Formats: sequence, structure tokens, C-alpha cells
Amino acid sequence: MIKNIIQTLFTKGFVAIINFLILIVSAKYLGVNTRGEISLFVLNIAIIQIINEIYTGYSLVYFVPKFNLKKLVVNGVVWTIIATSVSNLIFFLMNKEISGYEWDMFFLSLMVILNTFNLVVILAKENVKLYNFIYLLQPFLLLCGIAFFTLNRGDFTFRAYVIPLYISFSVSFIISTITVIKYVLADSGKFEFSLKAVFENGFFCQLAGVFHVLVNRCSFYVLGSSALVGLYSTASSLIESVWIISSGITPIVLSKISNTGDTPFNRAMTLTFAKAAFILSFLSVLVLWFIPVELFIYLLGKDFSNTKNIMLCLAPGILCISFSTVISHYFSGLGKLRFIAGCNFMGFACAVTLAFFLIDRYSLTGAAVAANVGYFISSLGLFFGYAVKNKLTLYEFFNLKADIQNIKQAF
Repeated sequence: MIKNIIQTLFTKGFVAIINFLILIVSAKYLGVNTRGEISLFVLNIAIIQIINEIYTGYSLVYFVPKFNLKKLVVNGVVWTIIATSVSNLIFFLMNKEISGYEWDMFFLSLMVILNTFNLVVILAKENVKLYNFIYLLQPFLLLCGIAFFTLNRGDFTFRAYVIPLYISFSVSFIISTITVIKYVLADSGKFEFSLKAVFENGFFCQLAGVFHVLVNRCSFYVLGSSALVGLYSTASSLIESVWIISSGITPIVLSKISNTGDTPFNRAMTLTFAKAAFILSFLSVLVLWFIPVELFIYLLGKDFSNTKNIMLCLAPGILCISFSTVISHYFSGLGKLRFIAGCNFMGFACAVTLAFFLIDRYSLTGAAVAANVGYFISSLGLFFGYAVKNKLTLYEFFNLKADIQNIKQAF
């Protein structure tokens, strides 16, 4: 278990570095307005993906070991084509797409979602090495493509991001699809399948995901210009890289609990990993405190001089999620998706209410404060649920000796 977590952490770390380089290159050479367009484009795809993953998301990890894989995959592909088409049409009618790139958003969202669907199946089959390889390959190819178009071709338009996005996801999709087809052909022993169970679980999982994403991203639609969105989204992306620590832990926790259940060891490890994620994330934020503003200006450009300040404003909420996301995946592994959705909804409701009030008065700082409150509320709900369910005492929470013993046992 620890070996898989360490491997995943290293992969997430490399991906974070690559994403940081993508951010630097796109910000420095494409400018703050294009960064704003990229942020809205990616956010639209993310929302489409969240809706689609009612069926194809990580909640499916719970069903892959139990249900007929061929039926799971075929129904997933059909659902993806229908859901992606309808979602893109809604964005088009709402005039929320990047002008001239409407078809690109359709094809890219379809490819992104199907590739993620494949990765869910690969993770559920506990093929962690391949999962991490594909997860790393896609952003690496994207970085190479953006660098080629900007530095070699001198293309500083939005197209310099879209074309590499096509290439990177095409390669990843081909590899993951071949793997899933092999799994389907080899899976002939299970006949059980329930479309209702998959949709019900997935609905609440993705509802929780939508609320989580919009706690911070709802501000994109409230901020007054592409330049402000570009600055705020850049700062958000940078500070959210702290989540690589918790996101390196959560897939393993989810897979383990889905397969072995709510054992005393799994309960103890969840809390231990949540605390470890918080401590390591706090140390990462502490490093940020000592990074000079001039470095951000040098790497990103003078338009991004306020990036560090926004990152520090967002840090408290980011740390809350670093802790609570491990607990969230504990409940996800037990199929308690309604509870997660409820906690995230409370956070979203607080954030979106405050966003309209605070952004009008304090601009980017107001957006960060609104997100912090939302993250804190959702995290508090998740932790309270875990504490009540497992009758957690203060002694157990602060028992460092037990944490060390749990980690040793996980090896």
C-alpha cells in the first residue's frame, strides 16, 4: 500500500512540475488574456466531464471488481457520446464557449472523458504503474507541444494550446483504450450488472465534484474580465499543486477500501494519511512564504505580480482540503456519496453567496476569502462525519505513536 502511494506521489509530483512549466510557458508567451481564455476553456471541459462522470467517474472503481466489465464499458461509451453532445450544445446556446473553438471543445471533451474513463478501469484493476504512466505522459506531451508552437513556431495564440491538447490526449487515449479492450476480452466470469446502482452512485459522486470545483471556480464567472480570470486562475492552479500530496494518497485509499471494506485498519489509516497530507501540505505552503515576489514576475511576467499574494490568501482553504479529501475518499470507498455531496454543497453555497458580495468590494482577495470559507465548511462537515461514525476521541486524533505504527503496518 505504501509502495503504491509513494509511486503515485512521485508521479503526481512530476505532473505538478510539468503543469507548472505549462503555466509558465503559457503565461509568459501567450499573455494574461489568453491564459483567461485557456482557463475558461478548461473549466468548461471540466464541468462537462463532471456531468459525464455520473457514470464514468471514479465512483466506478467500486463496481469494476463486482460487475460485468463489458457491460460497464459499452454503456459508459454510449453515455459519454450522448452526455458530451448535450453538454456542449448547452454551453453553445449559453454563449459560454471560446469563439471559433466550439467544435474543438466538443472533440476534446469527448477524448478527455473517454481517456479518464479508461484510467478509472485501469486503476480499479490495480494496475497502478500503467495508471501513473499515462497520467504523466499526457501533460508531458502537452508541455512539449506548447513549447514547440510558442518557441519554435512563434505562435502565441490560443491555437498554440489547443493543438498540443489534441496530440497529448490522442496518444494517451490510444494507449488506455488498448489496455481496457484487453481487460474486457479477458473478463468473462462476472454477469452481474445494475445500471441504476452505477448512476445513483455516480450522480452523488459527481454532484460532490461539481460543488467542490465551483467553491473556487464560481468566481471565474463573477470576476469582471479575462485578465482578472487569468491572474486568479493562475494563482489558484499554482497553490492547488499542493494537493498532489493528498491526491497521491486518495486513489490508493479508495481502491483499498472498495476492495476490503470498512476494517479497523482502513479506518485508522484514513486518519493517519489525512494528518500526513495536512502536515506535508503545510510545509509546502511554508516554502511558498519565503519565495520572493520577483521570482513570480520573472517566471510569469509583470501582469502576474499579485500571484503570490492571491496564493497565500487561498492557502488556508487549500490546507483544509488537503486533510479532508482523504476522509472524503474513505466515505467514497464505502459508497457514502450522498454525505460527501451534502458537505460539499454546504461549502459551495457559502462560497457562491460570499463571492458576489466580496468580489464586488475586494476583487481577487474577496474571491479567495469566499473560497476559503467554502473549503472550511465542507472539510468540517466531512471530518465531523468521520469522527461521529468512528467515535473518534481527542486522544486518538493526536496519538502520534499510533500513526507511526499504522504507517509501519502499511508497509
